Amino acid sequence: MKKDTLYRLKNNECMPWRNLLLTIAKQFQKLVNPDKEVAEKAAFILDDTIDIRTGRKIEKISYVHDHVVGRKKSTLGFKNLTLGLFDGTSFSPSLHAEKPLKQKQRKEQYTKKRDPRSNGAKRKKECDMDKITSALAMLKRAGKHGFRANYVLVDSWFSSKGFISTVRGIKNGALHVICAMKKDFRKYTYNGQELNGKELLKTLQAAGKEKRCRKRNTRYFEVTVEYAGIGETVKLYFCRFPYQKKWKLFLSTDESLTFLKMLEVYSVRWSIEVFFKETKQLLRLGKCQPQNFDAQIAHVTTTYILYTFLVYFRRMNDYETLGGLFEEIKDQLVEKNIAERLWDLFEELLDVVITALTESGTVDIQAFKTSPEYVHIKELFDVSFLGNQLFGDDKAA
Repeated sequence: MKKDTLYRLKNNECMPWRNLLLTIAKQFQKLVNPDKEVAEKAAFILDDTIDIRTGRKIEKISYVHDHVVGRKKSTLGFKNLTLGLFDGTSFSPSLHAEKPLKQKQRKEQYTKKRDPRSNGAKRKKECDMDKITSALAMLKRAGKHGFRANYVLVDSWFSSKGFISTVRGIKNGALHVICAMKKDFRKYTYNGQELNGKELLKTLQAAGKEKRCRKRNTRYFEVTVEYAGIGETVKLYFCRFPYQKKWKLFLSTDESLTFLKMLEVYSVRWSIEVFFKETKQLLRLGKCQPQNFDAQIAHVTTTYILYTFLVYFRRMNDYETLGGLFEEIKDQLVEKNIAERLWDLFEELLDVVITALTESGTVDIQAFKTSPEYVHIKELFDVSFLGNQLFGDDKAA
């Protein structure tokens, strides 16, 4: 097999890359979480990252906004929207185009005829879908395939009313949203007043409702408000971290969360930033240069699959799972080993006594050892405390 075989595989629009990734993600979950337990901080994490490219002839390439470089800076590439699950590491990729190229540049782009029913044609169509719609489709697909969590964690870009209300409608409200918010024109109803973020902050400051979190050395306000369009009340958290002048705003649809608990859950979102960094630096995510859009999808998917394999290998070698298994069976193994040694010692002492009595000639113990009575006595010992230690589940003493 030569490299052309791999290129033909990557360029094949019939390859079900999404189903392959979902299958591996489900198998990963089955191995690391066989009991299907949902951790308290289990959360879906949505975020996107820029996959920079250098050639304008790549199919569906466009100029995408790079918020790291600058507010008005755009670069050539794709927006890679990713859904991650914590705990567990399963991801589903989706490439997006933003600002299209100029008409002359679009004519230079690679084009390919695809069967409209093929996986490649469907993924190409998704490239023009807005990120909110695509993100909601990812969440619904994850729930359909059996992935479970308690929260959805997003940044302020996904904090629209439509996104929050749709997420709350998935699985009859099983998912809560925690997100960062911008202090913009959006209105919240507090004590019968319609206030935006800045006005609400000033109202809370004037009322003297400021609190302090000693653990995080942070001053904060928390308030329950009505957010029109959501269909339920939400909890807002204004906070100012140490050495920062600006107040941050967070929203949670789970009103039972305290400020500290909300921060602990929202900090889980950082794991997807680590994921992007590791896949780009170590697994060459974004280094694929083929002009075929199918090859771009194949590159991202295989990178995510490789990352899943490496995470599983790392967890096994760090004894995160094997260690728990060892701790669970260690006591049973020790008890069984001790019980076996005690029983061997008892049989050895019994043989010494029988041999001594036989040599003295006072009684024919050797004949007694082969009698039905001796066998019955031995069976009684087998089901006694030593037998229970060896084979019983009640660990009788």
